[in-house]
Amino acid sequence: MTTEGFKPLPEAPTTIRSKISGHLRRTLIAGVLALIPLVATILVVQLVFFWIDGQVQPVVEEVFGREIIGVGVGFTIIAVYLTGLVVANFLGRAVIGQIEFIIVRIPVIRWVYNVTKQTIDALRAAGHAKFRVVLIQWPKKGTYTIGFQTGTMVNADGQTYVSILIPTTPTPQTGFLAIVPEDEVLPTNLSVEDGVKLIVSSGVLAPAELLQVLKKSRQSDG
Repeated sequence: MTTEGFKPLPEAPTTIRSKISGHLRRTLIAGVLALIPLVATILVVQLVFFWIDGQVQPVVEEVFGREIIGVGVGFTIIAVYLTGLVVANFLGRAVIGQIEFIIVRIPVIRWVYNVTKQTIDALRAAGHAKFRVVLIQWPKKGTYTIGFQTGTMVNADGQTYVSILIPTTPTPQTGFLAIVPEDEVLPTNLSVEDGVKLIVSSGVLAPAELLQVLKKSRQSDG
């Protein structure tokens, strides 16, 4: 009996719907994670601008006899710069800490502030640190954990060990430090940004590259 002339059955509608649903979910979450720090920054700058402009324009009109467009922007830039100077010193950080202490006790505002701050901190760390995204079998063999390779070291016998930062999810600014033999580390081609997105999204945004690395590792173990 030959199979010539037979056509494969069309993909089940439920499978198609699940793929579309999964794609939409992953894409929407990726969009939200990308927009949170951007929108938060725009809203904050906008609020600061309108407040400063509302305070400055009456004085400008009193002095010059008319409204001058752009004065608010200039004063906003100066205000942001001065805020940066304050935050950079010890006293400024103490003041910001007290403000955060109050904010995190307000139910709805606490959630928005925490999510925004955690996302910005994670992306800031990803942008400044020269990490390498890797996989290790941790906390036990057969369980794979994503981590960031932060450095290497060699013992007296010439064996190379790798220091791995294992961040917690969905708050990657905390985590564990593991010292692992180099031959037990699975390298990936993921960018640090992809690694951070994977952690912040609690695994929802899992790149195909990650699954390929896991598949190769399982095949080599088998």
